[in-house]
Amino acid sequence: MYDYLKDKTALYIEDEIDVLQNISELLSNFFRTFYTASDGERGYELFKNHHIDVVLVDIELPKMNGIELIKKIRETHKEIPIVVISAYTKTDYLLESIELKLDQYIVKPLTSVKIHDLLKKLDTMFSSKTMMILVPGVWIDQQISTITFEDKRYFLTKRELAFLVILSKNKFISYDEMSALWEDEVPSQNAIRSYIKHLRKKLPPDLLKNRNGLGYSMEQSG
Repeated sequence: MYDYLKDKTALYIEDEIDVLQNISELLSNFFRTFYTASDGERGYELFKNHHIDVVLVDIELPKMNGIELIKKIRETHKEIPIVVISAYTKTDYLLESIELKLDQYIVKPLTSVKIHDLLKKLDTMFSSKTMMILVPGVWIDQQISTITFEDKRYFLTKRELAFLVILSKNKFISYDEMSALWEDEVPSQNAIRSYIKHLRKKLPPDLLKNRNGLGYSMEQSG
């Protein structure tokens, strides 16, 4: 259940300690990592210092209220999902929330039905974000590291997935970008050739083109 949340990190900011603890105990079961904070400043510090995939935040918070916090997050992260969980239903809050591109505004109390509706929506949202079209007819599922085309599916290694994500965004990957995928070691030319040879077995024929001395590009035949 909610498979696309299992590798995600959530941040929940709520100043009512009992609510924070109770909801965290439930929600943390569905995420890989679950950070909590009881005031806006601490929440923002956690956001800056960790990779956060989704933010759950109350409006009325000490030190920095939820609206101020969301504005600071949106300065650098325009697309991160943000969900407001608040007892406030004032029109001015709702209007400002629209401007801040919130993904959901949930009115307290947070019942089990509301929680599972939220989890379902987030799971669907991340599911759509993990699916990527390499070229028409060729799909990559980043969640489970697979590539599918012509009714065939292949599992990708971590390095292969990273390679194809770069390639899909730029239609080209340089040798320097490829070497960085080896992290702490510098691959030999033979290692790169062997890697490409193995990867091509998981791709449509002639999709991957070598650009001599530069790297590899992606071309769709036909």
